[in-house]
Formats: sequence, C-alpha cells, structure tokens
Amino acid sequence: MKASFFENLVTGFSSWFNKVASAALVVMMLLSCADIFMRYLFSKPITGTYDVVSLMGAVLASFAMPYTMLKKGHVAVEILVQALSRGKQLVIETFTHLLGISLFIVLVWQAVLLARDMKAAGEVTPTLLVPFYPIVYCMALCFLALSLAILVNLLHIWTKRANS
Repeated sequence: MKASFFENLVTGFSSWFNKVASAALVVMMLLSCADIFMRYLFSKPITGTYDVVSLMGAVLASFAMPYTMLKKGHVAVEILVQALSRGKQLVIETFTHLLGISLFIVLVWQAVLLARDMKAAGEVTPTLLVPFYPIVYCMALCFLALSLAILVNLLHIWTKRANS
C-alpha cells in the first residue's frame, strides 16, 4: 500500500524532530560529563549546566514523541483488547486515538497560552537567563505533530480494517 502525501509529510517532520531529540540527548550527555570532569578535577563546574540540561530534557521528551508514536514505541497494554472481537477492538482503538488527539490538541492550546504568558512575564532560567518561552512554543509544535502522528496511526487502523 502506497503512503499518502499526508503520511509522508507527518513521517518526514517526525523523523526530523527525532533527530533534534537525539541531538538534545547528545548535548545533555556531553555537557553533564564535561561538568562532572571539570567539577572534580579542576574544581570549576560549567556555569549553567543545570539550565541547559533542563531545557534539553524538555526538548528531548517533546521532540521524540511524534516519531515514537509512528513507530509504535510507546507502552501499550493490549491483553484485554486482544480478547475482544475485531469490531470491538476497532471501536476501542478509534476511541483511544481520538481521545489522544483531543488531549494533545488541548496541550497545544495550553502550551501556546503558557509560552505567551512566560514571554510577557520575562521568565528565564536561573543561571544563564535563557527565556523559557521558545522551548514551550517548540513543545506546542511537537504536541501538534504528535496529534497528527496519532491521526496517521488511526488512519492505518481504518485502512487495514477496510482492506480486510
């Protein structure tokens, strides 16, 4: 079955987001190791390590979600659902996917409001004084991408149902 333009688009930017998440993980690892090295060997910790690692943790978690959803990498408990008929499975899967999309659309909305408020208040990290709001806007974008990835998975479920 040939993938649609929509599916290719969602897969493409989810893959790019995953690369950003991977880069954030590498930055966190290298900076943490360098900070430990500098702290214990030279008694000179790297200023702002906590700030950068915290921000990169938010980037890592949010940017990895859409790709993980497309690859079905999230934990799913299917023991009870597998015992049901295929029709009931379809109803439950459709309901849970629509619930997930709804939840993450609400998170997009709330993240945009939070980022706007953080920008207006001038909230910054404690040491490096880096503003929080760009990361929160990025998280909103990732939640939107996750909603689209959930929709792609839902469309797969329904096309598989139609073809069987």
